[in-house]
Amino acid sequence: MVMTPEEWMGKKVFPEIVIFDEFHLLFYWGDTFRPLMWEMFFEISERTRMTFLLTATLSESMLDEVKKFSTQFDRIYWHDHGNQILKYNPTKYIKGPTRKWILDQIEAQPLAREVKLIFCQYRQEVFEMEKRLLELGYSCVTCVGGEAKFMPDKLKQNPSPDYIISTTVLSHGVNLPDIKKIFFLYKISNMDFWIQMVARGGRRGEKFEVVAMERPHGLPWNFWSNSWHVMLLSLRQKFSRQSLSFLF
Repeated sequence: MVMTPEEWMGKKVFPEIVIFDEFHLLFYWGDTFRPLMWEMFFEISERTRMTFLLTATLSESMLDEVKKFSTQFDRIYWHDHGNQILKYNPTKYIKGPTRKWILDQIEAQPLAREVKLIFCQYRQEVFEMEKRLLELGYSCVTCVGGEAKFMPDKLKQNPSPDYIISTTVLSHGVNLPDIKKIFFLYKISNMDFWIQMVARGGRRGEKFEVVAMERPHGLPWNFWSNSWHVMLLSLRQKFSRQSLSFLF
């Protein structure tokens, strides 16, 4: 049986063995804006024989937190796939000077039928981005919290959009087409989330680029080389269409 946390909270079934995939999301979301997920996890871990937790970004703070709260930790088993390491590094990582600059670069991308991914902080930003990009002639597919299970159908209808626009909901567990560029519209301070989001590119070993506002976590990066790329991209943007600065 496979179900989402929302489905489980409605059915309240307790199988003998439970596997939580992408556990870091349950941990962080449950500890911030979705406390019911935390309650669900502990209720399951206390009633089942075994609980398996899978994640590619297992941090010591996460492990310590679970040890602190779980009374059944001896029946919880971890399987860490990645240990906070990207399988494929981006071929180019550009640190943009401002959010507005990154928005301008998004607007300057050619209609080349290569799929690009935009991460927004809030769901309303996703819809605003979609509206603007559609006005500019781009093809878009969106995803916000609660919609991940509908993404396969959306991508069947539009398998090669110019842009996929999403919150962190697409940072895990959803099969996406080859992503050529990833744009971050806000700073990602949590390394676990950053790794999962950057890892949407290069899933099959293809080349991809990342444009963000923070220096990369643990990746080679050069200030002077980055400045040169920013200058060249800024010049290209001057010849593009109208700015997306309304979102700044």
